Amino acid sequence: MRSIVVECVVPLVPSRADEVETMAKSIGYEVVDRVIQHRKSLHHTYCIGPGKLDEVKQLTSEKKIEAVLFANRLPGSQVFKIQKVLGGTDIKVVDRNMLILEVFDQRAMTKEAKLQIQLAKLRYTFSWGKEFLRLKGILGEQVGWSGPGEYPYSDYERGARRQISRLEDELEDVYEKKKALRERRRELGFPIVALAGYTQSGKTTFFNRMVAEHKATGLGPFTTLSTFARRVDYQNGADAFSFILIDSIGFIEDMHPIIIKAFNTTLGEISDSDLILLFIDISEDEEIVYRKITASNETLKRIAPNVPLIICVNKIDRCSQDQLHEGEMLVSRVFPKTPQVALSALKGQNTQEVVRLGYQQLNGGDGKKTLELHSSS
Repeated sequence: MRSIVVECVVPLVPSRADEVETMAKSIGYEVVDRVIQHRKSLHHTYCIGPGKLDEVKQLTSEKKIEAVLFANRLPGSQVFKIQKVLGGTDIKVVDRNMLILEVFDQRAMTKEAKLQIQLAKLRYTFSWGKEFLRLKGILGEQVGWSGPGEYPYSDYERGARRQISRLEDELEDVYEKKKALRERRRELGFPIVALAGYTQSGKTTFFNRMVAEHKATGLGPFTTLSTFARRVDYQNGADAFSFILIDSIGFIEDMHPIIIKAFNTTLGEISDSDLILLFIDISEDEEIVYRKITASNETLKRIAPNVPLIICVNKIDRCSQDQLHEGEMLVSRVFPKTPQVALSALKGQNTQEVVRLGYQQLNGGDGKKTLELHSSS
């Protein structure tokens, strides 16, 4: 689908056009252009100014654009007003949060993930009903369910609430089963080590190396949507170390609370763990690295403030020594006195050091308790 990325950049808010373009391309959009406007504040009706919207309209005609992807969050009323200016239902208008949900939708493989995505769509678009009914002909796939047609808003609201309630009940059954599984792991006495970090930081690559599996990687943001848990055993002579390793969904900056809530089970796996390995992609630009470290810190403070933490400074095979040093300083600034390991999950460099340090942390951070492992990756 031919598309353009549009963004209104305001002071003190970082641009997310690159992120939106990456997500869009990862699920099949053909991004052919960008329109970026700098303003003191978002326009109250169209997000971007009316003149800039006219420019977007001209581009959609000249370049045969089918979708306009906003890097901003748009209220339902703005989505429909923008769509009306651009030509109605012929042009699809998607904001950043709906694009995230589209990515989720394509990545979802498990029943849990699919239910969570349906629920998030319904909740996110719930308040859009009145606007849908007010602007006939703009009903389509963007709504979380199959459109209210000519029914009054009360019928739309009642139908949406019924579907939300049904999804919540189905998810509750999934949550109870996963809770029982977590309790079973506790009973067996295996510590739980959770992988966390910004999307595309290398968590699943590390998981694959540790458990000798081949989960999909490199498909773009949110390749992993549901948790995966495997037992890892190390046995070298007298030294033995077994734990449950959990891979989970990646963090993202400024994710809407409704979307986060839809994935509370996945985040719950992190909060219930005994140790978190937080992955940081150190190969990116310094400003981006700092933003992602900060976003990860804010998320962990919310969901797992008291769980011990090790920072995995990943992708050292893709950066210089100076870049690595600067990145490690940024990590220390955001996570002072938190142990960190520089590694390459892809190449296997220093992955064993992560295991050694994890063993120490799970034994109270006692440096005297060491795990002698072979130096190979």
